Amino acid sequence: MIPQFYYGVQMRRIILIILMVFAAAGVLRAQEGELALNWDPVRNTLTGIVDISGTADIPDQFYFFLEAAPWDAEAETPIWQPVTSYVMAPVVDGALGSWNTSRFADGFYQLRLHAVNNANESAHYTLAPILINNNSDLVNMEPVALITMSDRAPAEDGMTPSPAIDNRLPLPVGGHVLHFGDAAQDAMQRAGMTWVKWQIPFHIGIDDFVARDRINRSHKAGMLVLLSITGHKHDLAEGGDEYLDAYAAFLGEVAALGADAIEVWNEMNLDREWPTGQIDPRRYAIMLQKAYTAIKAANPDTLVITGALAPTGAEGAFGLAKVWNDDRYYLGMANAGVAQYADCIGVHYNEGVLAPTQRGGDPRADDYPTRYFLPMLDRVAWPFNNADIPMCLTEMGYLSREGYGPLPRGFEWAGRVTVARQAEWLAQAIQMASNYTRMPVELFIIWNIDFDNYGADPQAGYAIIRPDGSCLACNTIAQLKR
Repeated sequence: MIPQFYYGVQMRRIILIILMVFAAAGVLRAQEGELALNWDPVRNTLTGIVDISGTADIPDQFYFFLEAAPWDAEAETPIWQPVTSYVMAPVVDGALGSWNTSRFADGFYQLRLHAVNNANESAHYTLAPILINNNSDLVNMEPVALITMSDRAPAEDGMTPSPAIDNRLPLPVGGHVLHFGDAAQDAMQRAGMTWVKWQIPFHIGIDDFVARDRINRSHKAGMLVLLSITGHKHDLAEGGDEYLDAYAAFLGEVAALGADAIEVWNEMNLDREWPTGQIDPRRYAIMLQKAYTAIKAANPDTLVITGALAPTGAEGAFGLAKVWNDDRYYLGMANAGVAQYADCIGVHYNEGVLAPTQRGGDPRADDYPTRYFLPMLDRVAWPFNNADIPMCLTEMGYLSREGYGPLPRGFEWAGRVTVARQAEWLAQAIQMASNYTRMPVELFIIWNIDFDNYGADPQAGYAIIRPDGSCLACNTIAQLKR
């Protein structure tokens, strides 16, 4: 977070010069009208959900979206985070989307309208400094000004190659990131982590610039990168085999860019992620086979990880149209032969409230096996016992409300998990996973590193970087180094 006294005399001069150009208009907008954000310069502080309007209508436009990054006048490479999804139709002086500022930590930001044409050329329109002030007492004394309005230019083709890795932990460990700023990189490296996981979207016709950015940023930080790539369940339901082919082709493009690993979809046993009434491991096996073929053709070194399932026993309550228990689905995957089209079986574990050594005693009434770390691994290992394939924990974490306040409804079960226990248990789980013999564990991704949203889905409660910037788990994990 950048303090309010950050802006010096030089920055004030730049903004005043820019404002002189646009003062007559009253609202900042591009002169040629192809790309613009309608913005009153005095609207410099935002809270809650903010509607954004303007124009996104460059020649031969393919799509546009809004993104934001922390505002630092001296930073050469801002870390951009999508604010809206992709919009395929042009907009002229109309609604561009909404910015849910509660998903961003309080502080100063720049907002960028990003349009891409069919020749894969980008154009930008950027405003700053904008203060998000949902929970703090910061003050923004500067008017919002146009910072950049770029001409169309092709995306940079150069890709940073995978770094050489010296893993000193019991097995390769990484973390799922949202921002991956300097603090997160320093914390992960201090702990001995060597992998970064990002989740990126897919839709028909999508550009690969987000994948390029995530791969380059990870490799430049000296870490290997896992990309979890998912589409929308409605597109999947309506697109049939053509959609599967397009999805596989995109994964092949991402592999060619140098992704070290790709996770094919996510939690396919829930109708939150897969079309209602169509949940079926045999259908997923078809998707995986197409994806594996495209990925390996593009880059044989890219690891293919199956989408990890949601640990659950809810099928009896909701029916098989909406959810399959993970053990039933994993057995279906094994019977469908997915081990032929993957390098690793993806696994999630995120509902523990006891040490990973425990096999019983969970305070929740059902005492279900997915509550426990080792029984959860056993549920995956059993159907793949003869498949000669390892598992990869692509999401493993403990939820703690410490530093945030009461847990939202549905997550009260984690009320007694402290940050100290989160840190201790993660280190224990890494050591135990490295010694698990029923099925080798080759990757351990912590959920998560730096998420900051603590709402109905308290993702920040899982983050090992806590609200005060500390990372106790980094210290406990670092103690495992050889």
